[in-house]
Amino acid sequence: MQRNLSIDILKMLLAICVVFLHTHIFYDVSTLLGHSLVQGLFRLAVPIFLVITGYYFFYINNFQKYKKWLKRIFILYTVWMLFYLPFWWTKNLSYNFTVLYNGYFILWYIISVLLGGSLLYACRNMQDKLLFLLSSIFFFTGVLLQQMGNLHFFHGQIDFELNQYTTHRNFLFVIFPLLTLGWLLNKYKDRIAQKFQVRLWHVLVAIGLVLTESLGNYFLISKQQSLDQMFSLFIAAPVIFLYLLNKNIPGTHKQIANLSTAIFLIHPFFLYHFKNDFIGKQTMLSFIVLSCSVLSGLILVQINKKVKYLL
Repeated sequence: MQRNLSIDILKMLLAICVVFLHTHIFYDVSTLLGHSLVQGLFRLAVPIFLVITGYYFFYINNFQKYKKWLKRIFILYTVWMLFYLPFWWTKNLSYNFTVLYNGYFILWYIISVLLGGSLLYACRNMQDKLLFLLSSIFFFTGVLLQQMGNLHFFHGQIDFELNQYTTHRNFLFVIFPLLTLGWLLNKYKDRIAQKFQVRLWHVLVAIGLVLTESLGNYFLISKQQSLDQMFSLFIAAPVIFLYLLNKNIPGTHKQIANLSTAIFLIHPFFLYHFKNDFIGKQTMLSFIVLSCSVLSGLILVQINKKVKYLL
């Protein structure tokens, strides 16, 4: 099957960004540099992943394909939740249920894709303008909820809830809107190709917008709090994706794509085991976690050839 390896290479770069985001690379060198990357540039990783996923989700156009897709995502989620079970299981059943629904650490992404993709499938016959408007409203609502939390606009329980990741970083406010963007890009790809060609300067401007918004948050809102969502990501993610999509590198194998998935899924294991040994040494921790994740990822890719649904 013909593949565009430029997208697979992009996935690999995004997986590395996710690792460095979670290890807080360069914070031990410069707080400003660390923030610009971890709470800025690297925050592009998840939105671009979602736009890519949404683009190919366009081909899930009947119930049989949807059931097959749903089964694959559900098994993937189950396998990795079981793998990380010793990391999150406690005697508190209420907490366990919450983690089971929301996903442990990076697994929030998989369960949210399952829910967000299902919502998109249900809404796929909606008028495209209305679908785009709806997804935009949800995305910007999520950004506003996070900003109100970071600004501590309210007090007490409301402020506490706004500062919970699950309030704004979920299938409705992140996954569904960005999947929809990718889905619409595929549906209108011919019209977009005729009227608009993404250039390198568009990509640089898009990245500049993300960094500007990130630095604005750093100097005006908070130097400590996370910044999962930004307004600029809604523009930058599709621009970067379209640019790489047009740099077609034909290929037939999935090894690069599978390795990127393996790195994404396995890196929390090494982060969990090494983080206490490198306190205040985030840069060293980052490269150790990445190296271990790549080596383990190569093994997982080989195992996946025998054991399906691992990646």
